[in-house]
Amino acid sequence: MLKKRSTFRPFAASGRWMIVEIFFTIALFSAVSLAISIKVTAKSQNQASVLEVAGRQRTLAERYVKELLLVRAGIPADPAHTGAILVRSAHALLYGGTAPAAWGDDDATALLPAEGPVLRAQLAQEGRLVTDLTATGRALQHHRPLAAVPATANEHIAVGSYERLQILGALTSNVSLNATRTVGRNNDQNIAHLISLQIALAIVGLLISLLLAGALIAVTRRQTAHFRSLVTSSTDLVLVFGVGGCRYVSSSVTTMFSRPEEEMLGYGFDRFVHPDDRALVEAAWTRSESHDEVIFRMSSGLGEWLHLEAHVTDLRSDRYVRGVVLNARDITERVRLEEELTHQAFHDSLTGLANRALFRDRLDQAVARSARSGESLAVLLFDLDGFKQVNDSFGHDAGDQLLHQVGKHLLAITRPSDTVARLGGDEFAMLLEATDQSRAATVAERLLSKLSEHVTIADREFVLSASIGVTIHPGGPVEGSDLIRQADLASYAAKEAGRNGYKLFEDEMATEMRHVLGLESDLRLALERGEFSVHYQSEVDLKSNAVVGVEALLRWVSPTRGIVAPADFIPLAEATGLIHPLGELVMHQACAQTAEWRHAGLLPDPFVTWVNVSGKQLSDGGIDALVHRVLDATGLPPTFLGLEVTETAIVAQGVVGDRASSELQELHDWGVSIAIDDFGTGFSSLAHLRRFSVDLIKVDRSFVQGVGHNLKDTAITTNLASLAHALGVLAIAEGIETDDQLTSVSGLGCDLAQGYLFAHPVPADEMSRVLATTAHLADPTDLQPSAA
Repeated sequence: MLKKRSTFRPFAASGRWMIVEIFFTIALFSAVSLAISIKVTAKSQNQASVLEVAGRQRTLAERYVKELLLVRAGIPADPAHTGAILVRSAHALLYGGTAPAAWGDDDATALLPAEGPVLRAQLAQEGRLVTDLTATGRALQHHRPLAAVPATANEHIAVGSYERLQILGALTSNVSLNATRTVGRNNDQNIAHLISLQIALAIVGLLISLLLAGALIAVTRRQTAHFRSLVTSSTDLVLVFGVGGCRYVSSSVTTMFSRPEEEMLGYGFDRFVHPDDRALVEAAWTRSESHDEVIFRMSSGLGEWLHLEAHVTDLRSDRYVRGVVLNARDITERVRLEEELTHQAFHDSLTGLANRALFRDRLDQAVARSARSGESLAVLLFDLDGFKQVNDSFGHDAGDQLLHQVGKHLLAITRPSDTVARLGGDEFAMLLEATDQSRAATVAERLLSKLSEHVTIADREFVLSASIGVTIHPGGPVEGSDLIRQADLASYAAKEAGRNGYKLFEDEMATEMRHVLGLESDLRLALERGEFSVHYQSEVDLKSNAVVGVEALLRWVSPTRGIVAPADFIPLAEATGLIHPLGELVMHQACAQTAEWRHAGLLPDPFVTWVNVSGKQLSDGGIDALVHRVLDATGLPPTFLGLEVTETAIVAQGVVGDRASSELQELHDWGVSIAIDDFGTGFSSLAHLRRFSVDLIKVDRSFVQGVGHNLKDTAITTNLASLAHALGVLAIAEGIETDDQLTSVSGLGCDLAQGYLFAHPVPADEMSRVLATTAHLADPTDLQPSAA
């Protein structure tokens, strides 16, 4: 049951009987009394203006801090203007002058110089605090070190930048409040002096004193109304606590929380404070320390929890208040902004999943728990197969929508306790605690199944797949980075196994990765040291037995590894991007050598040197610029150069395919020949062939090897040769090793042949001797290089 509380009215007129006594006792008030009364009244009016401007300084200081926070958050604001008003107003309060108008507050106010040592000391301190506040704000706004900002007010603040700014704003508000109280006390003293003077001069004239007494009453009422207006119209929430709980709430409190004053007074105030904050609020108004800051939550009339920041002032020793005053303001929006910024710092903005930083933090915590409890955990790492082609073909908007959909799939198949993160690009990770190998495999399978469902983006259907790496940590000490590395190795193994699957980490994967990394390092060094060379293999016209071209083939002889097969280093070069410098090396050496043969008169007409172009070179673009640059540098006519592109490289669609088709067409129109290598082994179709101007189709050696004794290989070779002739291009059979194969492919309609039966790939000097001695062949063995 609530205790009975006394009525608390801090603005009630407490000097009413004194005014009545003055009214009847000072009957004879003299002309001197009137003049002095006018002077004192004018002074009181000036002090009221000082009080108004001094009170406004608190609002301006808080506004200045908020505007700096808005600017820091990227929201337009003008803290410099507010700071200028603060400085000029502080100067006018101390030395007199005109205090400028502030936005939404009041007009410019003329002030006289401050009187009294206490007030001038307080206003001087306020001026120094304003100077420090604005100097700190400018330093923060222009990213200058705070150590260079002098502390003119002798404050010692050893906190961060934002806290320093906030404390300076609070100190400025507090000093302004103290100056306001001093002005009020001075005004009260002026009124008391006026009353004393009127009593002394009461005998001078009763009639005049009656008139002046009435004027005094009017002035007093106006001043009381002015003080009441200043407090009640303030945007700050004012609460006064004392014996019996809350004794006073300002009208701003009842307005903000949509509750009548009666419900909030006494101990009923506790009902509207958040249960977790009640002890904090009670401690704030029951302890004796003053000038403290507390942040607590209160329930609004709509059931929403509002965050309040309150400055606590202990005025229990003040006989006019006798309580603890809480000056609070609503900081709900600021708290929400801070929470949103914190969320953005640890979550991916596109999918809403945890980002790399949050994932690493939770992984480290999970590893620590696993070390204590011995429970196993699993880390899954994967990226989407072919996602780059989606971005290149349909744009990044479509790619972003796919990533957003993948995020939903991940949340759908995991538990709330699991951590799902997007590490960047199309790379995702999952942390499964208290999980064994069986459940981790189940999650991976569910993910693959979920991704295989059709997804419609921009009126197009996509079916996704992923290469998932899984590592299981059985418990005990381990580094989180090691688990991520193991999962990454496992995902790489899943890609190598054909994609759209998952692999569990094994120790052999780390050994294999070290081998790959070592090979990559040697490959980079080989480029720098010039360990690569170009060999040439002859291509023969089956009708004339003449050498009509050569294929330029890259060879690597490592001082530590020996001869490294192209099948070992070419895929690695494509994966690491080294294929571009390697391709340029082959292109330049082959064209320079062909130009040398041409100038020496060793080349028949026609003759084409064929250079292989990888799918990576085509998809990245720039092959036309490379060919133009090399041919211009070597002086070789474009008709002597041919480009071999693999069948899989020409089936790319979208922007990548269109760009490759355009570049190859431009080169073909210039005179460069185009051949499709390994034809029949990929995913080609007549629709794709129509997009390219092709001069030669190379029948893959896998079909040629079976010609003559395998009906299917024979039929495929026959049809490929017929298709080439139907398209008006030549067909060349690769991998001829026996006379029977040569006879068969010649009879099936192939125009050209290439293989060990004619010649192995040889260095440029040996090919020069072959070209010098072999203009027309009677027998394939004539092409074999000499023993020399």
